[in-house]
Amino acid sequence: MGNDAIRIEWLTTLRQRLPVFLASLQIENQPGRYLPCRDGAILSGERAALGFSCFAKKILDALGLWESLPHSEQSAWLEFIRAFQHPDGAFVDPALLAGIQQPSLTLRARLHNHLHGLTPVDPQHDAILAETKQAIATLASSNWTPRFPFGDFPTNESALLNRLQRYDWRAPWGAGAKSAALALFIQTQAPGLSGVDAPALRLTLSHFLAGKADRTTGGYFLPPTPPARGQLINGAMKVLNALEWLDEPIHYPQQLIDTCLLQGPPPAGCHVVDWIFVLHRALRHTDHRRLEIQSRLGEVIDRIRAHQCTDNGFSYQPGKAQSGYYGATISRGLHEGDLHGTCLLTWALAMSIEILEWDLPGWQSFRA
Repeated sequence: MGNDAIRIEWLTTLRQRLPVFLASLQIENQPGRYLPCRDGAILSGERAALGFSCFAKKILDALGLWESLPHSEQSAWLEFIRAFQHPDGAFVDPALLAGIQQPSLTLRARLHNHLHGLTPVDPQHDAILAETKQAIATLASSNWTPRFPFGDFPTNESALLNRLQRYDWRAPWGAGAKSAALALFIQTQAPGLSGVDAPALRLTLSHFLAGKADRTTGGYFLPPTPPARGQLINGAMKVLNALEWLDEPIHYPQQLIDTCLLQGPPPAGCHVVDWIFVLHRALRHTDHRRLEIQSRLGEVIDRIRAHQCTDNGFSYQPGKAQSGYYGATISRGLHEGDLHGTCLLTWALAMSIEILEWDLPGWQSFRA
């Protein structure tokens, strides 16, 4: 049996085993309620719930199994996610916020932020925005909307441009993530807000991101010096996610492919999925080096398989479950599968299957 045949057989079996892993983390009689991992979760991880509910649904989406759930369970699950929304529109998980420590910035750091027009670091606020984005995207994947419109983002062109300029584009991973959140909010929430010109906001954000596109690397950053490789590719992934929500094309897909293929991704779950995501989206616009990408993906699938644990789930790091989530400690980092790592790597596999054009029933990518 050839290597690809072995991989296909493993993926076929994996689609049967991952629901068993999910079931081991599900809290009984609470549709949508999951632990981050089975054995190593500490109290803050056991109490936090919003993000892990979204991860579990996305795993079922990637496996094509969500629609097989009874409609009553689907509705109860999505209502569980919606229950975290406050009347101001934000999705807030108090248990997660309780575990996030606010930074104590030195005078020098505060002056640096002020002089460079940078937004002060606020991990709790960043976590709320990130989880709000994730919750809205998860609901949208089933054509559900939040209970209340979310409007905590710039709703006129001048304010939006000011916000974008305040992000640190020398580190595009963070700046790109915040821009992707803005793209989602503009696309899904702005049309429902009174007096807000959603098309003008989309145009402003699209033009700004185009101005950050680099012709040489295909990345998005503040010129002239490209950031470190991890920042470059992971930042590009976030910007491509923003462009997808805006229905805008990638600016330099061939250059992005060349940048990705200089070397494979580091082993952590986020790096693997970002590397594959960039290639997956770039190949929608070009066939540049497609066969080479397909030949490289076999090795990457094998590296993903190395993350699989005896419980059938994937660990975020090889041999170590995710211990931190948005600055909160959620587990002891044991050798076991965790929900976040499993979500990311299942998604990475779904995108890889599409790139390889393998006919494997059920597997499908999703929009983050």
